[in-house]
Amino acid sequence: MSNAATAPASTDSSPDPSRSLSELVEENAQRARIFEAYNLDYCCGGSRSLSEACQSEGVDTDAIVEELEQADARAEETDADWETLSELVDLIVEQHHEYLREELKPLKDLVDKVAKVHGDNHPELEDLAEVYAELAREMPVHLSEEEQILFPAIRQLEDDESLDDQARETIDAVIDGLWDDHEETAGHLEKIVELTDGYTIPDDACPSYRTMLERLEDLEADTHMHVHRENNVLFDRVRQRLGGAAE
Repeated sequence: MSNAATAPASTDSSPDPSRSLSELVEENAQRARIFEAYNLDYCCGGSRSLSEACQSEGVDTDAIVEELEQADARAEETDADWETLSELVDLIVEQHHEYLREELKPLKDLVDKVAKVHGDNHPELEDLAEVYAELAREMPVHLSEEEQILFPAIRQLEDDESLDDQARETIDAVIDGLWDDHEETAGHLEKIVELTDGYTIPDDACPSYRTMLERLEDLEADTHMHVHRENNVLFDRVRQRLGGAAE
């Protein structure tokens, strides 16, 4: 992966609760772990301010700010350090797309195995297998659309190559479609969390069952960061560039 500067985010002041969740994560990706722990949606719901999100989830805003300050002290890399669109595209492909390509099918096999072995005692596993199978079918199509259509157009846009009005409209339309895909993915992940009771390990869980839950939780966390980097960072920057080009 092409690594740009890795300077920590500034810790001169406390994170401002009036700022949006997406802005706070864009400054320091380590903050996402805290938002995950408290069910604060920084990807599809990233436009909400930290204070609004905390109030909605019944979380102490001051306590979250304190944890964010601690994360800032440990920060090693931020999305803001990936200065060009191409660098951000590379990050998304190499960190998130490759992970999904390696994980989706093996994890499906594991989910199916656990459902078959433990389905009698845990009938919810049948629904889990169905939801995950749908997710595993949809995501590779989504990745291909990004890599074959959107990302090459973004590189062309960044290289200042001529893009006519139709090309700009196509990029905008593709982003709209991908945004809708992200909403559907978020729905699948929410259903998985519900069916696993928040990845709670049952008393009769075998090692495969435990591993399945761990990997599903890892998949959710990675996908949240993936969607955040696209919805709130990449897509936003592309639309800003398109707007500037149209002026």
